[in-house]
Amino acid sequence: MLDEFTINRLRKVVALLMPTGVGFEVASVEDCRAELSAEELSLIERWVSHRQREFATGRLCARRALSALGSVSGNLLPNAAGIPVWPEGVIGSISHSRGVAMAVVARSAGCPLLALDLEKTNRLSVAAIKRVVHPLEESFVAGDQRKASIIFSLKEAFYKAQFPKWRTDGNFRDLALSVDFEEGSATVRQMDGRFAPELRQLQFAFRLVDEYVVSLCWL
Repeated sequence: MLDEFTINRLRKVVALLMPTGVGFEVASVEDCRAELSAEELSLIERWVSHRQREFATGRLCARRALSALGSVSGNLLPNAAGIPVWPEGVIGSISHSRGVAMAVVARSAGCPLLALDLEKTNRLSVAAIKRVVHPLEESFVAGDQRKASIIFSLKEAFYKAQFPKWRTDGNFRDLALSVDFEEGSATVRQMDGRFAPELRQLQFAFRLVDEYVVSLCWL
């Protein structure tokens, strides 16, 4: 369970990242299984306890975000690809990392692509950094674990944003980003031709809070 001070800081940061018309919630991962439907509980009953807590807290955040948007949710079960089935006309994203869960939702008519990612910035090994960082990003990262974690998180958001529509699988070297560290933003610099051209128009934003990076991308 993360302290409330850090949760509040993360909540303020996420509020700054959000485009107009997006609902969100941030919470410490706890045992929120009582908030789940019978169908959701049945889905996770064989999972290890920490995954159950992450799932339940993520769904709690999603329901609160939907409420802020003025939308009511029933079950938020995953489809065959593992993506939550959102209410009609709504798009959303859930992420969790090391004691924190968060969710964002928006009306798909005004925001057709939306994804959120949360990562710790002190976990990537040297080998993992090599797998994540594209040659065009090496001058930005320069071996810095925190900057590599930003790249990792932004790319995770990219893949989450495009997958529900195009189902395109890829690896981290299929995408190169130009990152403005001071502004907390990024743009697509280069991407594999398998990805839809309109993904070049995605907007990216990120913020650092203690040992976390929060990344958002949307269209």
